[in-house]
Amino acid sequence: MSYLNAIRLVFSGRFQADPSTVNNDVRHYDNASFQPEYQDYQKGTVAEGWWNPSGSGAFRFLDCVVRSVHYADGSSIDDPTIDPVIGLSILDANSRTSGKIVDIDPQWQLASELWGLTVRLAKVTDTGATTYVGGKYAPNPFRDLWFSRASGLGGDAAASALFQSVLTGVDWADDLPDSRFLRELRGKTQGGKLSIRLVTYAYKDDHTQPGFTFGTVSGVIGPYLEGEPELIIVGRRFAPQNGQTTWNNIGFFTGVLGDDNRLLLDLCNALPIDANAQPLDLGVMTVGSLLAPTTPEGSPIGVGNYQPIGPVAYQSPDWLLKDGGIAEFLLTQDQLANQSADGQFTPLAVATQPAGAGVPMVAIRETVDGLFVGAEPFVLRIDSSDTGPVNATTTLYASIYGQPAQTTELLLKQSGPMPNLGGGYGTDQPTADIPLAGVPEKALSFPHAVETGAAGTTAVTIQATPPRNPRGYIDGQLYNILYRMKHQTRQAFGQFEVIALHLRDAYPVPERPTWLGDIKPIFQQYANLYPIMSQRLVHLNDPLSVYRHREILSLAFSLDITDPNYMPVTRDLSEGKRQTIVKWLRHLDQDQPFLELCAQAPAVPTQQPPAQQRSAQQPSGQQPKARRPVAATAEAASPPAGGKTTFAGSYAKAIARAKFTSGE
Repeated sequence: MSYLNAIRLVFSGRFQADPSTVNNDVRHYDNASFQPEYQDYQKGTVAEGWWNPSGSGAFRFLDCVVRSVHYADGSSIDDPTIDPVIGLSILDANSRTSGKIVDIDPQWQLASELWGLTVRLAKVTDTGATTYVGGKYAPNPFRDLWFSRASGLGGDAAASALFQSVLTGVDWADDLPDSRFLRELRGKTQGGKLSIRLVTYAYKDDHTQPGFTFGTVSGVIGPYLEGEPELIIVGRRFAPQNGQTTWNNIGFFTGVLGDDNRLLLDLCNALPIDANAQPLDLGVMTVGSLLAPTTPEGSPIGVGNYQPIGPVAYQSPDWLLKDGGIAEFLLTQDQLANQSADGQFTPLAVATQPAGAGVPMVAIRETVDGLFVGAEPFVLRIDSSDTGPVNATTTLYASIYGQPAQTTELLLKQSGPMPNLGGGYGTDQPTADIPLAGVPEKALSFPHAVETGAAGTTAVTIQATPPRNPRGYIDGQLYNILYRMKHQTRQAFGQFEVIALHLRDAYPVPERPTWLGDIKPIFQQYANLYPIMSQRLVHLNDPLSVYRHREILSLAFSLDITDPNYMPVTRDLSEGKRQTIVKWLRHLDQDQPFLELCAQAPAVPTQQPPAQQRSAQQPSGQQPKARRPVAATAEAASPPAGGKTTFAGSYAKAIARAKFTSGE
């Protein structure tokens, strides 16, 4: 059941996500055509470095406090005089840098992951913070991303997403407060882990406005049980019938019906909100069973085809923040009769009746036949090798009405070529061509049909061979793998619910790496893409600056990938290239041409001049390139969307050809 458990803690507050957006356009990876202006803020319809070119990649919590706790018997408390956990702070690290928010690749920006994040429950006083329990957030990506949640807002500001993961290495203090909740949580969880869910929304992506790079986070922490997945819930899956949002703009969500006959639905990332992050008025909302299982979304309901379970108090004050957007119901015996493994399952549904409407309507319902398939992990990084195929494994979880789908056939396929993925927008665009993603398909090999076992799971092995640099100026290749049950349509899946795989090119570590032959092209690319490095620490394209900071660079490239100080910040560098950098840094005193460059060239100033003063200053070894003009249109004349909204639009066009239906 993971965090969606009777025993759970709800917290809320603000988060900061500070990604560098220079790498949002894949063409910025081309060293040969990169321009200094690509490190500037967007200007009207000219994208430049997009909306946050100087981002640090940081992800952190701010002002997050425990709003309520829920106990095993279904009761809950929001009063600190009854349970001292109420009002405690949720903090990130206290002795290390903040976590990082990272995309797997500029041609797949729809599964951002949190790396190096520590989560702590602590009491904060004027003299510091006392940590009661904490652990490391296992890097897992968000899912159920949708872009039209917030009414009246555009771009990423209107978007919302759900992160689910576990806290590992959980450490409990010896002097815990006298809290019933902490006793129940500690007694229930297993394997030294806790389950955590974050929903992020109301993000500020305009650098000219207060609160830039900040947003709202609603979090839940609950027990983790051995054997359950870490980043998905195998439960009752609700899906809009068009595969995006319902007729009244409700998104995907999941629920569970536990052994205690308690139904919990996580609606925190599902209900539309207004510009002030408050739920829109959808009318009276109830949860119930569809007695006529084929009743579609948008249909009227009544006594003959709907059995109510209970109301959803989504309009109560601070419901998203204090209750975490979770609706909880204890089923009666009559209600349970329709949701029992010994009887006939019926689909669950959410019904709404707006004021003045004649009858309630099905707002959203469980998937057809209660089918669900999920992959864990669904983001994979594979380093290919010239010495033979390399294997990676993911597990598919399949269920029917929340029960394991035993001996069930599952189908998998590649999306195929995906053109124009990860380009920019507006006028005056970069001249480099956008690489074709998803090819060559023969670089991947995996079974296209598998069967689940008794637990409703099956492991899928993906065999990879070198893609041979199909994208030219950017390492490796990006692939999507689609999956489903044999008789299931893809409408039951979110648009971005795929296995995203970054296959890196084989790169043998040279016997003696050199600056000019091996290191400079890599460092130049990162100097282009992450200007904050040049502004705050080291110019990666300047030999003397690199030499002076060689020890800290050697440390950063030698850290574990889960460390927040690991380089590179995007985690997209192949292991062979990383080892090459580390080897060179440790022996750079043997690279005589590099040392001669250090002796000849003055250091680049730490703070770069404004764009208007450096328009003629090209990165080392580059010449000014002509821009690619774009015809002026009404669309181009409007402020561009930017961010993941732009990427999602290009992905929708790229994936349109990859049909994967039960009719095939």
